[in-house]
Amino acid sequence: MTQKKKETDATYWHPAFYAGIQIELEDDADNLVFENEHQLGKKPMEIDVLIIKKETDRPVKKNIGRIFKKYNIIKYKSPDDSLSVDDFYKVYGYTCFYKADVQYADSIPAEELSITFVSGKYPRKMIKHLTKIKKYQVTEVEKGIYYVNGDLIPIQILVTKNLSGEENLWLKSLTNKLKATETAEKLVENYMDHKDSSLHRSVIETIMRANQKIFHLYGWMLFEHPTHLIHS
Repeated sequence: MTQKKKETDATYWHPAFYAGIQIELEDDADNLVFENEHQLGKKPMEIDVLIIKKETDRPVKKNIGRIFKKYNIIKYKSPDDSLSVDDFYKVYGYTCFYKADVQYADSIPAEELSITFVSGKYPRKMIKHLTKIKKYQVTEVEKGIYYVNGDLIPIQILVTKNLSGEENLWLKSLTNKLKATETAEKLVENYMDHKDSSLHRSVIETIMRANQKIFHLYGWMLFEHPTHLIHS
């Protein structure tokens, strides 16, 4: 018997996040290359998401991507997980390894890297460490978007629950604590406009499974077999 996936299981949330961040950045999709679980070297070290800009000088329009350089390392934490101090150092280390794991020396310049941490929860301890120990400055530049200044590599932290519901509907809604019926209605309306998109389907299926009560009334509108998807 197959064990039911838990909401904290990476195999449950990460595919939806990978689809969701592509939806958020769809206006710049022709200039971005997305890689899921990019493996570092020959041993099992993986970056959650790697986004590579094709045209380095072309800025990303979307608010969550304005910090992007050519090579952009993304760390995602599922809704019931949180970012820790060690997560910062691990991802920073992975970024340095990615820079160095090349055939020709310095073929990935440090100034062409960026790091993005994504979490549903505000990482209080991590940010306290960055400001008190690392002496970085952390500034909220927009709802849920925090820039970490003081390092050669641009760093940002996205707190999904605090993101704008208008600007970042899909990433903000990637949670198991969806409460607003209005948000559910917006998701349904947006999905119906993109119902042929496998990315939108992947995200909304995950959101529906994690928020069964609020989406029960909408299941019949979205899928041929809503009962299976809501109760699986």
